[in-house]
Amino acid sequence: MMAIDPELQAQVDAQLLEQGAFSPLDLLIETGRLVYGDYEAWRRREIAVLDAVLMGNPEKIRAHIEAAAGYARSIGLEEQTQEFHAWHAAGKDDNAAPLRISTDPILQRLIGSRFAPTQNAPQMDLFFDNPVVALTNGLVRALRARDLTEAQRQLDRLYAQAPTHADLAAFDRLLAALGHLDHAIEDAQWELDFLLETAPTAKRLLGAQWRDLLAPLWRQLADALDACPFSSDTPDLHRSFALSQAQDWAGVSRCVLVESEWWAQPVLCLRLAQAAFYTKRRIEALTAWCHVCWRAPEQVAQVLEGRRQPDAGMTVLWQQFVEFDEEGAPEPNGPDLIPPEPTLTAADFPAWLLLHEPALAQQLAADLPMGNSPGEEHYRRVHRWVQARRAGREQEEIELRKALKQSHAGLFRYLKRTV
Repeated sequence: MMAIDPELQAQVDAQLLEQGAFSPLDLLIETGRLVYGDYEAWRRREIAVLDAVLMGNPEKIRAHIEAAAGYARSIGLEEQTQEFHAWHAAGKDDNAAPLRISTDPILQRLIGSRFAPTQNAPQMDLFFDNPVVALTNGLVRALRARDLTEAQRQLDRLYAQAPTHADLAAFDRLLAALGHLDHAIEDAQWELDFLLETAPTAKRLLGAQWRDLLAPLWRQLADALDACPFSSDTPDLHRSFALSQAQDWAGVSRCVLVESEWWAQPVLCLRLAQAAFYTKRRIEALTAWCHVCWRAPEQVAQVLEGRRQPDAGMTVLWQQFVEFDEEGAPEPNGPDLIPPEPTLTAADFPAWLLLHEPALAQQLAADLPMGNSPGEEHYRRVHRWVQARRAGREQEEIELRKALKQSHAGLFRYLKRTV
Protein backbone atom coordinates (compact mmCIF):
# COMPACT_ATOMS: atom_id res chain seq x y z
CA MET A 1 0.00 0.00 0.00
CA MET A 2 1.30 3.48 -0.89
CA ALA A 3 2.26 5.95 1.85
CA ILE A 4 -0.37 8.61 2.52
CA ASP A 5 -0.88 11.41 5.01
CA PRO A 6 -2.86 9.89 7.91
CA GLU A 7 -5.35 12.76 7.93
CA LEU A 8 -6.07 12.36 4.22
CA GLN A 9 -6.38 8.60 4.61
CA ALA A 10 -8.89 9.12 7.43
CA GLN A 11 -11.01 11.36 5.18
CA VAL A 12 -11.06 8.77 2.40
CA ASP A 13 -11.84 5.98 4.85
CA ALA A 14 -14.67 8.00 6.41
CA GLN A 15 -16.28 8.47 2.99
CA LEU A 16 -16.00 4.76 2.27
CA LEU A 17 -17.65 3.95 5.59
CA GLU A 18 -20.55 6.37 5.09
CA GLN A 19 -21.13 6.16 1.34
CA GLY A 20 -19.53 2.90 0.22
CA ALA A 21 -17.32 4.82 -2.21
CA PHE A 22 -14.86 7.72 -2.38
CA SER A 23 -15.46 10.91 -4.34
CA PRO A 24 -12.74 13.57 -4.82
CA LEU A 25 -15.50 16.15 -5.33
CA ASP A 26 -16.90 15.36 -1.88
CA LEU A 27 -13.38 15.58 -0.45
CA LEU A 28 -13.06 19.13 -1.81
CA ILE A 29 -16.30 20.12 -0.06
CA GLU A 30 -15.39 18.41 3.22
CA THR A 31 -11.95 20.04 3.39
CA GLY A 32 -13.19 23.55 2.62
CA ARG A 33 -11.61 23.71 -0.83
CA LEU A 34 -15.03 24.00 -2.44
CA VAL A 35 -17.79 26.10 -0.88
CA TYR A 36 -21.07 24.23 -1.19
CA GLY A 37 -22.86 27.37 -2.35
CA ASP A 38 -20.39 27.60 -5.27
CA TYR A 39 -21.03 23.95 -6.07
CA GLU A 40 -24.79 24.67 -6.18
CA ALA A 41 -24.20 27.65 -8.47
CA TRP A 42 -22.18 25.40 -10.77
CA ARG A 43 -25.01 22.87 -10.85
CA ARG A 44 -27.34 25.71 -11.88
CA ARG A 45 -24.89 26.68 -14.68
CA GLU A 46 -24.17 30.00 -12.99
CA ILE A 47 -20.46 29.08 -12.92
CA ALA A 48 -18.94 27.79 -16.14
CA VAL A 49 -15.97 25.81 -14.78
CA LEU A 50 -15.89 24.39 -11.26
CA ASP A 51 -12.16 24.62 -10.58
CA ALA A 52 -12.35 28.41 -11.06
CA VAL A 53 -13.93 28.68 -7.58
CA LEU A 54 -11.75 26.20 -5.68
CA MET A 55 -10.12 27.71 -2.59
CA GLY A 56 -6.33 27.51 -2.34
CA ASN A 57 -3.27 26.82 -4.46
CA PRO A 58 -4.28 24.83 -7.59
CA GLU A 59 -1.11 22.74 -7.55
CA LYS A 60 -1.59 21.79 -3.92
CA ILE A 61 -5.23 20.92 -4.58
CA ARG A 62 -4.24 18.73 -7.50
CA ALA A 63 -1.53 16.98 -5.46
CA HIS A 64 -4.04 16.42 -2.64
CA ILE A 65 -6.56 14.80 -4.99
CA GLU A 66 -3.88 12.71 -6.74
CA ALA A 67 -2.67 11.40 -3.37
CA ALA A 68 -6.21 10.48 -2.32
CA ALA A 69 -6.91 8.83 -5.67
CA GLY A 70 -3.63 6.92 -5.45
CA TYR A 71 -4.58 5.62 -2.02
CA ALA A 72 -8.03 4.62 -3.29
CA ARG A 73 -6.48 2.60 -6.11
CA SER A 74 -3.93 1.03 -3.75
CA ILE A 75 -6.68 -0.48 -1.59
CA GLY A 76 -8.39 -2.00 -4.60
CA LEU A 77 -11.06 0.56 -5.39
CA GLU A 78 -12.13 0.83 -9.01
CA GLU A 79 -12.18 4.25 -10.68
CA GLN A 80 -15.43 5.20 -12.38
CA THR A 81 -16.12 8.25 -14.53
CA GLN A 82 -19.04 10.48 -13.53
CA GLU A 83 -20.87 13.12 -15.49
CA PHE A 84 -22.58 16.06 -13.83
CA HIS A 85 -25.57 17.77 -15.41
CA ALA A 86 -27.42 20.93 -14.50
CA TRP A 87 -30.22 20.46 -12.03
CA HIS A 88 -33.67 19.87 -13.44
CA ALA A 89 -35.69 22.98 -14.17
CA ALA A 90 -39.05 23.26 -15.87
CA GLY A 91 -38.84 24.14 -19.52
CA LYS A 92 -35.14 23.27 -19.83
CA ASP A 93 -33.54 20.43 -21.74
CA ASP A 94 -32.45 17.72 -19.30
CA ASN A 95 -30.18 16.25 -21.97
CA ALA A 96 -27.95 19.32 -22.19
CA ALA A 97 -24.19 18.85 -22.31
CA PRO A 98 -22.44 17.77 -19.09
CA LEU A 99 -21.10 20.46 -16.80
CA ARG A 100 -17.40 21.30 -17.06
CA ILE A 101 -15.20 20.69 -14.03
CA SER A 102 -11.88 21.94 -15.43
CA THR A 103 -10.18 22.93 -18.65
CA ASP A 104 -7.34 20.64 -17.56
CA PRO A 105 -8.22 17.11 -18.81
CA ILE A 106 -6.38 15.42 -15.92
CA LEU A 107 -8.13 17.51 -13.27
CA GLN A 108 -11.44 17.03 -15.08
CA ARG A 109 -10.99 13.26 -14.82
CA LEU A 110 -9.73 13.30 -11.23
CA ILE A 111 -12.47 15.48 -9.75
CA GLY A 112 -15.14 13.82 -11.85
CA SER A 113 -14.17 10.32 -10.78
CA ARG A 114 -15.64 8.03 -8.16
CA PHE A 115 -13.78 5.14 -6.51
CA ALA A 116 -15.82 2.15 -5.41
CA PRO A 117 -15.19 -1.47 -4.43
CA THR A 118 -15.17 -3.67 -7.51
CA GLN A 119 -18.31 -5.49 -6.47
CA ASN A 120 -20.16 -2.14 -6.36
CA ALA A 121 -18.94 -1.00 -9.75
CA PRO A 122 -21.38 -1.36 -12.66
CA GLN A 123 -20.69 -4.49 -14.72
CA MET A 124 -21.78 -3.19 -18.10
CA ASP A 125 -21.42 -6.49 -19.92
CA LEU A 126 -23.74 -8.22 -17.41
CA PHE A 127 -26.18 -5.50 -16.42
CA PHE A 128 -26.34 -3.04 -19.29
CA ASP A 129 -29.78 -4.34 -20.30
CA ASN A 130 -30.95 -5.15 -16.77
CA PRO A 131 -34.14 -3.10 -16.29
CA VAL A 132 -33.87 -3.09 -12.49
CA VAL A 133 -30.38 -1.58 -12.60
CA ALA A 134 -31.56 0.98 -15.16
CA LEU A 135 -34.52 1.90 -12.95
CA THR A 136 -32.46 2.32 -9.79
CA ASN A 137 -29.89 4.42 -11.65
CA GLY A 138 -32.66 6.58 -13.09
CA LEU A 139 -34.25 6.94 -9.67
CA VAL A 140 -30.94 8.02 -8.13
CA ARG A 141 -30.44 10.62 -10.88
CA ALA A 142 -33.94 12.02 -10.36
CA LEU A 143 -33.48 12.29 -6.59
CA ARG A 144 -30.13 14.02 -7.01
CA ALA A 145 -31.77 16.44 -9.45
CA ARG A 146 -34.68 17.08 -7.04
CA ASP A 147 -37.13 15.99 -9.75
CA LEU A 148 -40.08 14.65 -7.75
CA THR A 149 -42.23 13.71 -10.75
CA GLU A 150 -39.52 11.65 -12.44
CA ALA A 151 -38.42 10.07 -9.17
CA GLN A 152 -42.00 8.96 -8.43
CA ARG A 153 -42.34 7.52 -11.93
CA GLN A 154 -39.10 5.55 -11.61
CA LEU A 155 -40.02 4.28 -8.13
CA ASP A 156 -43.45 3.11 -9.31
CA ARG A 157 -41.78 1.17 -12.11
CA LEU A 158 -39.26 -0.30 -9.68
CA TYR A 159 -42.09 -1.54 -7.44
CA ALA A 160 -43.67 -3.21 -10.49
CA GLN A 161 -40.42 -4.72 -11.81
CA ALA A 162 -38.84 -5.78 -8.50
CA PRO A 163 -41.39 -5.84 -5.64
CA THR A 164 -38.85 -7.55 -3.35
CA HIS A 165 -35.99 -5.11 -4.03
CA ALA A 166 -34.05 -4.55 -0.79
CA ASP A 167 -33.97 -0.75 -1.14
CA LEU A 168 -37.63 -0.04 -1.88
CA ALA A 169 -38.33 1.25 1.64
CA ALA A 170 -35.15 3.35 1.58
CA PHE A 171 -36.09 4.92 -1.77
CA ASP A 172 -39.58 5.55 -0.41
CA ARG A 173 -38.01 7.51 2.44
CA LEU A 174 -35.88 9.61 0.09
CA LEU A 175 -38.92 10.31 -2.08
CA ALA A 176 -40.83 11.36 1.03
CA ALA A 177 -37.97 13.71 1.92
CA LEU A 178 -38.09 15.27 -1.54
CA GLY A 179 -41.83 15.71 -1.06
CA HIS A 180 -41.14 17.92 1.97
CA LEU A 181 -39.46 20.54 -0.22
CA ASP A 182 -41.38 23.82 -0.45
CA HIS A 183 -43.89 22.69 2.18
CA ALA A 184 -44.49 24.46 5.48
CA ILE A 185 -42.93 22.79 8.53
CA GLU A 186 -45.52 22.28 11.27
CA ASP A 187 -43.33 20.45 13.80
CA ALA A 188 -39.66 21.45 13.72
CA GLN A 189 -38.57 18.71 16.13
CA TRP A 190 -40.24 16.05 13.98
CA GLU A 191 -38.63 17.43 10.83
CA LEU A 192 -35.21 17.53 12.52
CA ASP A 193 -35.52 13.89 13.57
CA PHE A 194 -36.71 12.90 10.09
CA LEU A 195 -33.77 14.57 8.36
CA LEU A 196 -31.23 13.10 10.79
CA GLU A 197 -32.67 9.63 10.23
CA THR A 198 -32.76 10.13 6.45
CA ALA A 199 -29.16 11.33 6.07
CA PRO A 200 -27.47 7.88 6.33
CA THR A 201 -29.84 6.48 3.70
CA ALA A 202 -29.17 9.42 1.39
CA LYS A 203 -25.41 8.98 1.78
CA ARG A 204 -25.62 5.27 1.00
CA LEU A 205 -27.90 5.50 -2.04
CA LEU A 206 -26.94 8.88 -3.52
CA GLY A 207 -23.21 8.81 -2.76
CA ALA A 208 -21.30 12.06 -2.82
CA GLN A 209 -24.33 13.93 -4.16
CA TRP A 210 -26.48 13.21 -1.10
CA ARG A 211 -26.32 16.92 -0.23
CA ASP A 212 -28.10 17.75 -3.48
CA LEU A 213 -31.26 16.25 -1.99
CA LEU A 214 -30.93 17.24 1.66
CA ALA A 215 -29.30 20.71 1.60
CA PRO A 216 -32.47 22.60 0.57
CA LEU A 217 -34.46 20.69 3.21
CA TRP A 218 -32.01 21.74 5.92
CA ARG A 219 -32.24 25.36 4.74
CA GLN A 220 -36.01 25.09 4.88
CA LEU A 221 -35.78 23.87 8.49
CA ALA A 222 -33.37 26.70 9.30
CA ASP A 223 -35.95 29.21 8.10
CA ALA A 224 -38.58 27.57 10.31
CA LEU A 225 -36.24 27.95 13.30
CA ASP A 226 -35.41 31.58 12.60
CA ALA A 227 -37.19 32.90 15.70
CA CYS A 228 -36.09 30.10 18.06
CA PRO A 229 -33.39 31.10 20.58
CA PHE A 230 -30.66 28.62 21.43
CA SER A 231 -31.34 26.20 24.27
CA SER A 232 -28.68 23.93 25.75
CA ASP A 233 -31.46 21.39 26.37
CA THR A 234 -32.16 21.07 22.62
CA PRO A 235 -28.93 22.33 20.99
CA ASP A 236 -29.73 20.93 17.54
CA LEU A 237 -33.11 22.62 17.41
CA HIS A 238 -31.43 25.86 16.41
CA ARG A 239 -30.92 27.63 13.12
CA SER A 240 -27.12 27.27 13.36
CA PHE A 241 -27.33 23.45 13.36
CA ALA A 242 -29.65 23.28 10.36
CA LEU A 243 -27.47 25.73 8.41
CA SER A 244 -24.35 23.71 9.27
CA GLN A 245 -26.02 20.62 7.78
CA ALA A 246 -26.77 22.65 4.66
CA GLN A 247 -23.15 23.88 4.75
CA ASP A 248 -24.21 27.52 4.72
CA TRP A 249 -21.21 28.56 6.78
CA ALA A 250 -21.68 32.30 6.48
CA GLY A 251 -25.22 31.82 7.77
CA VAL A 252 -23.95 29.73 10.70
CA SER A 253 -21.58 32.51 11.76
CA ARG A 254 -24.28 35.15 11.58
CA CYS A 255 -26.86 33.31 13.66
CA VAL A 256 -24.32 32.25 16.30
CA LEU A 257 -22.96 35.77 16.76
CA VAL A 258 -26.42 37.29 17.30
CA GLU A 259 -27.14 34.88 20.17
CA SER A 260 -26.90 36.49 23.61
CA GLU A 261 -23.73 35.25 25.34
CA TRP A 262 -22.98 32.76 22.58
CA TRP A 263 -19.47 32.46 23.98
CA ALA A 264 -20.83 30.72 27.09
CA GLN A 265 -22.22 27.84 25.01
CA PRO A 266 -19.51 25.39 23.85
CA VAL A 267 -21.83 23.96 21.19
CA LEU A 268 -22.24 27.37 19.56
CA CYS A 269 -18.52 28.06 19.88
CA LEU A 270 -17.68 24.84 18.05
CA ARG A 271 -20.16 25.64 15.28
CA LEU A 272 -18.68 29.12 14.94
CA ALA A 273 -15.15 27.69 14.79
CA GLN A 274 -16.17 25.28 12.03
CA ALA A 275 -17.99 27.96 10.08
CA ALA A 276 -15.06 30.37 10.39
CA PHE A 277 -12.69 27.73 9.07
CA TYR A 278 -14.77 27.19 5.95
CA THR A 279 -15.17 30.95 5.37
CA LYS A 280 -11.42 31.57 5.93
CA ARG A 281 -11.91 33.82 8.98
CA ARG A 282 -9.08 32.63 11.19
CA ILE A 283 -9.41 35.17 14.01
CA GLU A 284 -13.10 34.39 14.38
CA ALA A 285 -12.22 30.69 14.54
CA LEU A 286 -9.49 31.27 17.13
CA THR A 287 -11.85 33.39 19.22
CA ALA A 288 -14.35 30.56 19.25
CA TRP A 289 -11.68 28.00 20.14
CA CYS A 290 -10.47 30.16 23.04
CA HIS A 291 -13.95 30.15 24.54
CA VAL A 292 -14.27 26.38 24.09
CA CYS A 293 -10.97 25.95 25.92
CA TRP A 294 -12.21 28.04 28.87
CA ARG A 295 -15.83 26.82 29.01
CA ALA A 296 -15.40 23.14 28.12
CA PRO A 297 -11.70 22.19 28.29
CA GLU A 298 -12.58 18.51 28.58
CA GLN A 299 -14.00 18.56 25.02
CA VAL A 300 -11.05 20.18 23.27
CA ALA A 301 -8.77 17.16 22.85
CA GLN A 302 -11.62 14.96 21.67
CA VAL A 303 -12.69 17.46 19.01
CA LEU A 304 -9.24 18.53 17.79
CA GLU A 305 -7.99 14.96 17.59
CA GLY A 306 -11.14 13.69 15.87
CA ARG A 307 -10.99 12.44 12.32
CA ARG A 308 -13.73 14.74 11.07
CA GLN A 309 -12.27 17.98 12.45
CA PRO A 310 -11.68 19.97 9.23
CA ASP A 311 -9.22 22.62 10.47
CA ALA A 312 -5.87 20.86 10.07
CA GLY A 313 -4.01 24.01 11.13
CA MET A 314 -5.67 23.99 14.54
CA THR A 315 -4.96 20.30 14.95
CA VAL A 316 -1.26 20.90 14.26
CA LEU A 317 -1.13 23.70 16.83
CA TRP A 318 -2.85 21.50 19.41
CA GLN A 319 -0.35 18.69 18.77
CA GLN A 320 2.55 21.10 19.28
CA PHE A 321 0.97 22.28 22.53
CA VAL A 322 0.56 18.69 23.76
CA GLU A 323 4.12 17.79 22.75
CA PHE A 324 5.52 20.77 24.68
CA ASP A 325 3.57 19.75 27.77
CA GLU A 326 4.83 16.18 27.45
CA GLU A 327 8.42 17.42 27.45
CA GLY A 328 7.92 18.39 31.08
CA ALA A 329 10.04 20.56 33.29
CA PRO A 330 13.85 20.20 33.33
CA GLU A 331 15.35 17.72 35.78
CA PRO A 332 16.73 19.29 39.02
CA ASN A 333 20.49 19.79 38.78
CA GLY A 334 21.30 21.02 42.28
CA PRO A 335 20.79 20.14 45.91
CA ASP A 336 17.48 21.99 46.07
CA LEU A 337 14.45 20.13 44.79
CA ILE A 338 12.51 21.90 42.07
CA PRO A 339 8.77 21.76 42.80
CA PRO A 340 6.74 19.90 40.16
CA GLU A 341 5.61 22.07 37.30
CA PRO A 342 1.84 22.37 36.81
CA THR A 343 0.54 20.40 33.85
CA LEU A 344 -0.77 22.41 30.94
CA THR A 345 -4.46 21.87 30.27
CA ALA A 346 -6.74 22.86 27.41
CA ALA A 347 -7.65 25.98 29.41
CA ASP A 348 -4.02 27.13 28.96
CA PHE A 349 -4.08 26.64 25.19
CA PRO A 350 -5.17 30.24 24.36
CA ALA A 351 -2.31 31.72 26.43
CA TRP A 352 0.12 29.27 24.82
CA LEU A 353 -1.15 30.36 21.37
CA LEU A 354 -0.22 33.97 22.13
CA LEU A 355 3.27 32.91 23.17
CA HIS A 356 3.61 30.65 20.14
CA GLU A 357 2.36 33.33 17.74
CA PRO A 358 2.77 36.75 19.41
CA ALA A 359 1.32 38.62 16.42
CA LEU A 360 -2.08 37.25 17.44
CA ALA A 361 -2.09 39.77 20.29
CA GLN A 362 -2.68 42.44 17.63
CA GLN A 363 -5.80 40.63 16.42
CA LEU A 364 -7.26 38.80 19.41
CA ALA A 365 -8.75 41.18 21.97
CA ALA A 366 -7.14 41.52 25.40
CA ASP A 367 -10.61 41.52 26.98
CA LEU A 368 -11.68 38.40 25.07
CA PRO A 369 -12.09 36.36 28.30
CA MET A 370 -15.51 36.74 29.90
CA GLY A 371 -14.69 35.20 33.29
CA ASN A 372 -12.02 34.89 35.93
CA SER A 373 -10.86 31.30 35.57
CA PRO A 374 -7.09 30.65 35.82
CA GLY A 375 -6.88 30.00 32.09
CA GLU A 376 -8.47 33.35 31.29
CA GLU A 377 -6.22 35.15 33.76
CA HIS A 378 -3.15 33.55 32.14
CA TYR A 379 -4.39 34.68 28.72
CA ARG A 380 -4.80 38.28 29.93
CA ARG A 381 -1.34 38.27 31.51
CA VAL A 382 0.37 36.87 28.42
CA HIS A 383 -1.55 39.30 26.18
CA ARG A 384 -0.34 42.27 28.26
CA TRP A 385 3.21 40.88 28.28
CA VAL A 386 3.27 40.60 24.46
CA GLN A 387 1.98 44.16 24.11
CA ALA A 388 4.47 45.52 26.68
CA ARG A 389 7.37 43.79 24.95
CA ARG A 390 6.23 45.05 21.55
CA ALA A 391 5.97 48.64 22.88
CA GLY A 392 9.35 48.47 24.65
CA ARG A 393 7.84 48.95 28.13
CA GLU A 394 10.68 47.07 29.84
CA GLN A 395 9.64 47.43 33.49
CA GLU A 396 6.07 46.31 32.76
CA GLU A 397 7.40 43.39 30.75
CA ILE A 398 9.64 42.26 33.64
CA GLU A 399 6.79 42.48 36.15
CA LEU A 400 4.48 40.46 33.92
CA ARG A 401 7.17 37.81 33.41
CA LYS A 402 7.52 37.46 37.19
CA ALA A 403 3.75 37.25 37.62
CA LEU A 404 3.46 34.51 34.98
CA LYS A 405 6.35 32.59 36.56
CA GLN A 406 4.52 32.58 39.87
CA SER A 407 1.12 31.70 38.42
CA HIS A 408 2.14 29.04 35.87
CA ALA A 409 5.70 27.78 35.56
CA GLY A 410 4.85 25.74 32.46
CA LEU A 411 3.70 28.75 30.46
CA PHE A 412 6.67 30.71 31.79
CA ARG A 413 9.00 28.00 30.50
CA TYR A 414 7.46 28.40 27.04
CA LEU A 415 7.76 32.18 27.30
CA LYS A 416 11.50 31.81 27.91
CA ARG A 417 11.73 29.57 24.86
CA THR A 418 10.01 32.13 22.64
CA VAL A 419 12.33 34.98 23.61
